Order: sequence, then structure tokens, then C-alpha cells
Amino acid sequence: MRRILLLACGSLALAAVVACATSDEGTSFEPAIDGGATSVPEAESPSEADASVKDAGVRPLSSCNAVGWCATTLPDSDLVLRDIWPFEERAFAIAESESLGTKVLEWTESTKSWAYIDDDSQNAYGAGHYAGKVWAPNENEVYYATAPALIYHGTRATPSSPFSWESTRLEYVGPDHGPDRDPGYAWQLKDTSAAQNGLPYIKQHVAAVGVWGTSADDVYAWYANRIFRRMRVDGGSPAWVPEHVEENPSAPHESFYIFGAAGSSRDEVWFVSSHGLYNAQSGFYGCSTLVRRTPDGYRRVVDSCGAEGSLRVTQGSSGTAYWTELGWPTSVDSPRPGTAVIVVNNRAFVYVDMTGAGKARFNPVNGADPPVVVGRTKPNLQSVWINGDRAWFSGWGLVIDGENKPDAWAESYGLQPPKAAPDGGATFSISSTALDGAPLDKPLYQVRGTSNDNLWAVGSGYALHKKTP
Repeated sequence: MRRILLLACGSLALAAVVACATSDEGTSFEPAIDGGATSVPEAESPSEADASVKDAGVRPLSSCNAVGWCATTLPDSDLVLRDIWPFEERAFAIAESESLGTKVLEWTESTKSWAYIDDDSQNAYGAGHYAGKVWAPNENEVYYATAPALIYHGTRATPSSPFSWESTRLEYVGPDHGPDRDPGYAWQLKDTSAAQNGLPYIKQHVAAVGVWGTSADDVYAWYANRIFRRMRVDGGSPAWVPEHVEENPSAPHESFYIFGAAGSSRDEVWFVSSHGLYNAQSGFYGCSTLVRRTPDGYRRVVDSCGAEGSLRVTQGSSGTAYWTELGWPTSVDSPRPGTAVIVVNNRAFVYVDMTGAGKARFNPVNGADPPVVVGRTKPNLQSVWINGDRAWFSGWGLVIDGENKPDAWAESYGLQPPKAAPDGGATFSISSTALDGAPLDKPLYQVRGTSNDNLWAVGSGYALHKKTP
């Protein structure tokens, strides 16, 4: 399987994003499109940041830890779970594997076991190199995305029946960067300061292909810079119809990526995205953006680099200090209608409220260091899932159990340990994922549940289940 790794942005000057060249990276590099970009020197032997993909074999585990996280047994030890969609008694997950390619699994609560449900056609030659997202409207219907731009749709008659699968390859519309550059993922070199201190470079990736919906008859997919919707055209069979393209005709070398979606109803869907420029030595560095779909259509409502017509990300209630750090968002959720929370740069989140003129506030997460931090940017957040009064974040070796407190986030108070939170601030605690007393030194790419008492956190070699308050 071809290795593809994701990197959250480092801090570069804002001008660099406008001056770089971007797209996606394949099995070989093209010469850099310089344009005055700030380049990170090529490491002589870059580490594959999710080194956990190679060493995902896990030690024997006791079933559950003190706070209720239970390790489930995966069918193969080298699975890297990228996403999960749970129900009360079942869950669907999508994984990458060095030996198996992309795999799709189902958890059955009654048997406490995982099983593969895909037909393996996603791993035909040239496909299955990396996993996108998985989404299901019910226990007998599921969608998943994988390279190259493939959306699979599976249905079955009953939970005891096998799935029947159909697939569609989404069309790419954008700059032609050659056959070795895949528009479906973005990558970056990261933590160059660690490399200067004798530690290896970190290299990460995020897939720009996925699927999500509000119901069985309202489903979206995305690939690279384009959003599709599943529709019947002129009474025909359902097809993926393009609805929106993120682009800038005046900057043809700029690349656009869409990374994820969320929402609470068909009248409001949020898509996290990024645009910027690509450098063959250091990867893609761009601006964090957020696209909102309403009955009036699509609009890019947030752009951290200040594009005209979009909200800028500000720090503090005054709204005068701009946050312009280059990077990309990896996850989005909506705490209530008209609002969204997006994880940016693997270390913080932006709270967006479209009331009135709208606001986008940068929020730090302070005091949430990974249990193992050598050579890693802290706290290395990956995902957010919000339910009721709780906001759950996953990161490197940890899950954060925070307060869902939009009023505090509107003031840029972020999340703080209880003793450090200001009056009116939002607090958090670490929901420990330590197993057998040892901290988990692996990334957890997604936390998601059906309630605060039925949670999953999945990542490199692990699928952790929590069914306690």
C-alpha cells in the first residue's frame, strides 16, 4: 500500500500562502513552484508521521480502564481507523492497512466483535491507497470514500444479510498537476524545529475525499475542491451531481481541498476546507476555510487569510486581533443551528456564529498535552464531536471531555483546566485512554458517539468504546 501521511500546518507568514503553489502529492515529487514561498528544507530521511501505521501491532490489553474506555479486538493488527459512524448496537468504521489497503468494518455489540463488510473491490489496482470518511443513515445502509475519488454505497435487507455494493468515481475539476499528483489528499512536513534538534521530521496527511448526509435521501460527497449531492436527474437512477466548486479563477495555481462535513438538518450543512499553495519539498500550506450550505446555496463564510466576503478569524471579544496562522481544519461539528466548531492546525478550534454580522473566534486548548510529547506539536487535536452540554475532542493518545459553552468560545476563552478557567470560561478534563496503566502513544483520529454514554475513539491500531457516563 502506498503510504500517505497528513500534517497539520506550522506557523508561516500569511504572505507565504499567497505566494506558494499547491495541490496534492503522489508517489513522486515535481519541482517546486517557488513563487517566493517560504520552503522547509527537505529532510534526508523524513519520518512517516503516523509511524503508528507501521507499528500498529498492539500489546495485550485488559478490557477497560478506570474511566470506562474499553479496547476492542480488531481483526488485523495493522489497521489504522480513520473514521467511525456509530449506532446504539452497531458501528461502521473505515481503516487503512499496509497489507490490506482500505477496509470497512462493522461492530456488533451483541457479539462484541468487528467483522469486515466490504467486497474488497475498493483495493483493485490503483485504488484503496488511503481511506476517506464513512457515514450511514441506518444500520442497513452505509457509504464510504477511498482513493481515488471512489464513493461506495452498500445496502442489505437485514442486519444478518451481506451488503451489496456499488461504486462511483467522482469527477475532478481543477488544475492538472500531472498523473503523480492526487487531488484527494494534502500533505505537509511539520515540526522542523524538532528536526533541527536531531529528531526526525514529522509528515502527515489528510484525505480530501468523503461522504456525509442528513438522511437517507440527503447525502453529500466531496473530492478535492468539489462538493456533490446524490440526486435523481430526470427520473433516472441516483447519481452524484456536482453542486459547488471551491476555486479562484484569478489564481489558477492555487489548490483547494475539502476535508469534512457536519450539520444538524438538511437546511444547514458545514464543510471544512482549505486553499493555498503547494511546494514539492514541504507540501501544502493554506488558509483554513469553512463553507456553509443553506437553502440559499453555498457560501465560504470563514477564511483565515481574509478573503473578501468571508469572516476573518479573530482572537478575543474585541474582534480586532486576527489569527492568520497557515494550516488546515480537520474536523467540524455544529453545537446549535447557525454555529460551527472547527479544529484547526491540530492544536485549537474556531467557533463560528452566523448571527447578525457573524463572528469567527480562535480558541486555544490549554493544558491538554499528549501523554507522550517528544518531537510532537501539542496538543495534536484531530477531531471534535459535540453532544448536549459536552464537547469531545480526540488527539494524540487522549480524549478531551470539555464543556459545550458557545458563550465562552465567543470570547475566545477556549478550553481550560478547571483551576485555570476564567469566570465564565469553559473547562475540560482528560478522559484517560491509558490501558493497562500505560499511556496510549497513538493518534486517535475520530471521536464520535450516539450519546455521551455511547462513545467511540478510533485511530492507529485502536477502536476504544466507552459506555459509561
